[in-house]
Amino acid sequence: MIQPVLARFGAVLRDGVRIWWLAPLVPLLVVVPEGAQHVAEIRLGFFESRAAAAALADDPRRMVWGYLKIAGLLMAIFAAIRFWATRGSGQAWWNPRGVAWRNLLLAIVLMGLTSVPGLVLQSSIGSEFSGWIDIALFVATLPLLALLIAGLAGDCDIGLKAVFRSGWLTALRVLVYGAAVWAPLAWLHTQNHQWAMGASEWAVWLLMAFDTLVVGLLATMAGTALHHGYSTPPNARSSEVEPAPAMASA
Repeated sequence: MIQPVLARFGAVLRDGVRIWWLAPLVPLLVVVPEGAQHVAEIRLGFFESRAAAAALADDPRRMVWGYLKIAGLLMAIFAAIRFWATRGSGQAWWNPRGVAWRNLLLAIVLMGLTSVPGLVLQSSIGSEFSGWIDIALFVATLPLLALLIAGLAGDCDIGLKAVFRSGWLTALRVLVYGAAVWAPLAWLHTQNHQWAMGASEWAVWLLMAFDTLVVGLLATMAGTALHHGYSTPPNARSSEVEPAPAMASA
């Protein structure tokens, strides 16, 4: 049981890097706005000191690229899922016709609805308790994560009922793989900003150039982890864990 899981995760680490030359447009979706934001930040003097960073945090010349970066990050993650899902099938990963839109939209809507109770009750019970409600609903609806990836992967054979009946382990594996690659890269991303504060100009430029690549890798690793957690890579086949067929037949 452990060996196939580790083999899958090894494929995540390999393919999260390999996608950079197999489909360079995928990381560029977030690398471009991330790099542009860093250029704007450096020109504004954002990294001159922590006080300057606090004062310029909401500057529209910085924030416009921040919004584009977040959009680019989501697009790059989704694109990475699409790329691996369509690889070897003859489909183009950027073609929206290959998306199982019913599963994708249903997952997005239901995920959005799970956040409503916490938001509605926050003013009356406080942010701490509403946060616990959010966590409980996230855990209770964890298979929606598998349904979301199924939609992006173009898997029409799996529905809402099937994913809640037999998709728990798949969703848990997706979550673990995603967290395992996200946490260290997100930490490094944060540290790059901390290291840049008050540094010399050339050091700031180097750190932010490196950070741009880190954010691109964050997106490709996350998208690859989500896909590989959902679907078995060819070099990690095991009869013990075949999520998609099991769920499709449910």
